[in-house]
Formats: sequence, C-alpha cells, structure tokens
Amino acid sequence: MPPRELYGQRAPLFERLSARDTPLVLDGPALADSIREALVRLLGSRADRSVDSYLVGPRLVTSYGVPGTVDFTAVSLSDRQMMARCLEAAVASYEPRLSDVSIAIEPTRDRLRPLEARLTATVTLMGYQRAVVFLLNGRNVTLAGEG
Repeated sequence: MPPRELYGQRAPLFERLSARDTPLVLDGPALADSIREALVRLLGSRADRSVDSYLVGPRLVTSYGVPGTVDFTAVSLSDRQMMARCLEAAVASYEPRLSDVSIAIEPTRDRLRPLEARLTATVTLMGYQRAVVFLLNGRNVTLAGEG
C-alpha cells in the first residue's frame, strides 16, 4: 500500500528507515528541527579535500562535510568569504531541502568565538516555499527565524 500523502516534506532516508509502521512526513517545527540536525551533522564533518579542490571538484558521498579551514584567519575578509563559499557549497550539495543558500560570516568581539555565521535559505514544502535563517555558532545551529 503506498504511503498516503500529507502536507510537508518527506523525512530524510535515515529518519524514514528508523520510523515505525506509519510513514513519517515532517512539517513546521519538526521539519525545521530535522534540517537543523542535518546541518549539525554536515557542518561537524570534515571533508578530506583542500578548500580549492572542494570548491571546483564534484562533491561526492566520500567528500561529505566541509574542508578544514584552520589556515584561515577571522580578521581576513577574503578568508571569511572563502569559508562562506565552502559552507554554501556543502549545504547546497548535501541538504536538498534547502535552496538559494547564502551564508554571511562576520567577526565578533568574543575571543572564544571570533566569528558568527548566518545561513539564509529557502525550504520547499510540497510546492510551498518558506525562507529560513539559521545561526551557525561552532557546533550549535539555531533556527533564528522563518519567513
């Protein structure tokens, strides 16, 4: 028997596989939380490629994550822009529920967290689109707002 159609976005594969007998379809807060968890996993994983090869080469399952940026500095505008491009490429490649992904990285006065990042994107729900903003702070990803 085919799963019945409900309003919302189908859950990612691993969430569907771990579900009980009823099909899992996410909408509203559950969808936002699912995307947030996927972003935490993605941004917490390191791709085994240099930044340059990551940006020009194809992103495959074996290159899941983001390249290491330890050689970049928080005070350099060009380094922050390169970091943002890497994050945008990763999110665009590995989080298909988000489109029109844009990430801005700005310096802060906090010595422990010298940068803050803001991810703006569009979530598509069965033809309906909604703008979302996530704040990226180290291992923390927070939904800041919905449009």
